[in-house]
Amino acid sequence: MDADRLLVHLAALGGATNRRSVGLWRRRSDLFADYVGIFAVERGTVVGQTLVKRLSYAFPGGAETIGAVASVATRPDRARHGVAQRILAEVHARERAAGIRVAALWTNPSWGAHQLYEKLGYRDVHALPWAVRLPGRGPGARTPVRGVRPAWPSDLRGLGELHDRWADGRLGFCRRPLHSFELASATHEIEPTKELVLARDGGELAGYAHVQATPNRVVCGELVANSPDIEGRLVREIERRAGDGPVAVVGTAVRDLAGLLGRRGYRRLDRGWWTFMAKSLERDWDARTAIRALATNDPRYVCQSGDRF
Repeated sequence: MDADRLLVHLAALGGATNRRSVGLWRRRSDLFADYVGIFAVERGTVVGQTLVKRLSYAFPGGAETIGAVASVATRPDRARHGVAQRILAEVHARERAAGIRVAALWTNPSWGAHQLYEKLGYRDVHALPWAVRLPGRGPGARTPVRGVRPAWPSDLRGLGELHDRWADGRLGFCRRPLHSFELASATHEIEPTKELVLARDGGELAGYAHVQATPNRVVCGELVANSPDIEGRLVREIERRAGDGPVAVVGTAVRDLAGLLGRRGYRRLDRGWWTFMAKSLERDWDARTAIRALATNDPRYVCQSGDRF
């Protein structure tokens, strides 16, 4: 049934999750739930799916594991037949039995699925902020930035360790699955030399940024740095890569770097369309209670591109 599964995934989500990638993550990390995902099958044909991951989340009362619901998809010819609702009910029952208290997912409020998630008890708790700057025209805009270079495969473990040190004591997505950068590279979810830039200070790794570029724009969804100087260097490198196109910063960095981005002429939008939703598996809650429980309005909150699932 693998071709049917891929067909549903591609038609609904535009991407593909292959068995090799899932197998690699399962062997070398604890990212996926023990059952990996739930699939709806009618007369031997896959008509709906979801994958389920387990992520560490730092709540105000301490870190615990949440059920991360990913890649919810239904065949278009089976839409509005309750397929996704039945799949999610099974996921919730399994996660509750495993002792998981909170399930979460990402969606877009403009999609019809958002209404289904609300019906099932999910509440909007966080929308990614954006900041955008027009092409830089000042002196030195194309000059390479001192101490900044592309990441090499040998750097990847150090980037994960740097992230965890940087996020220690904060709230939200503070600890990544084991070997997350190495595994994302091995499964071609990121291309280190193209998408990751790092900064060194005195020979030591001091920061990195995840940058996705096209000829028309550059978007930085993740930036980690251990000092304001390193933050400034990484932002200048992102702008240099943008060349004659606009540059955008998304997620936690927009909040953390508000002063720096403001001085450099960025315009800010406090919420975009991608929305993080959460459901209590113990009780019903409203949006205000959910936001307070997950601390998404706290200035210590962490949610970057590597935390999307």
